[in-house]
Amino acid sequence: MKVAHLITSKIFAGIEQHVFELAQATRLEIDHIILCDKALSTSFVDVSTHAMKIGSRRSPVSIIKLAWYLTKNKINILHCHGAKASSIGRWIGRLTQAKLVITIHGHKTHQSSVKHADAIIGVNRTLLKDIPNAVFIPNWFNPSHLGQPSSRTGPVIAVGRLEKVKGFDLLIKSWVNINEELNIIGSGQEELSLKALIKSLKLSDRVSILTGYSYSSIEEIYKNASGLIVSSLREGGPRVVLEAINHEIPVIGTKVGIIPEIIPIECLAEPGDQNSLRLLLEEMIPLLPQLDVKALKISMLENFSLSSAANLTNKIYLSLK
Repeated sequence: MKVAHLITSKIFAGIEQHVFELAQATRLEIDHIILCDKALSTSFVDVSTHAMKIGSRRSPVSIIKLAWYLTKNKINILHCHGAKASSIGRWIGRLTQAKLVITIHGHKTHQSSVKHADAIIGVNRTLLKDIPNAVFIPNWFNPSHLGQPSSRTGPVIAVGRLEKVKGFDLLIKSWVNINEELNIIGSGQEELSLKALIKSLKLSDRVSILTGYSYSSIEEIYKNASGLIVSSLREGGPRVVLEAINHEIPVIGTKVGIIPEIIPIECLAEPGDQNSLRLLLEEMIPLLPQLDVKALKISMLENFSLSSAANLTNKIYLSLK
């Protein structure tokens, strides 16, 4: 069976790592190829890729070019990841014999994009609300991480793309009364505005933006982090929560994605509500050294593993033969 994964981004981050690890985990049973921008084609080691320039989601040229490739290479399944890929992929069933699988990673995918799919996967249950026959397959922690428990002697961290949806501006504003070190790790278009906010609030001695870490090097950060904060307005996963728990790092966050299924309600704030986040942080940051994550890790290993997700995805592929 041949499965082509369509990715339309130009940055290697959460969705791209998700696809890469899923393809690696099932490569003995499935012949995978990742269709992506040329900028990403060297990021997927040991998985076949095909560089494809994708224009607008409504571009007839992009749709025809994709259909031609699938037909020429006798692809059985097109697996689309993300909103734009899903919008393009919805036309494939009318132009080729390939089956369409869509994974919803976030809240941008519209019903019109998924209603033509032969199978729909969501990385959290909220994303699948009102979508009949959709399957919940959660994200997983990085399988390359050894899961060495953190010494918890380092700073509190927040990890993610520097974008509005991550709520890092709310996090910085909520840190005014907290006398602990916070490292925000990531890159993106909000970098300059976030640095300016830190300076304006006179937090430069406590809050830093770190941009020099790749996905593979982030494990070094987890080895001594004292806590993880997720301040997002909305999320699909987020995967970073699973990685922190794998390193026995306590997590404080907003009620988004799969977080309420994993983290006790006492450690959660309302998304997009700076006052709620501020009150939570002021209460919980001093308690971080007392929080024991071992039980959470045991539960996570049982329910959020790559092997489990790969087996469930394989079953979906085989059902469409």
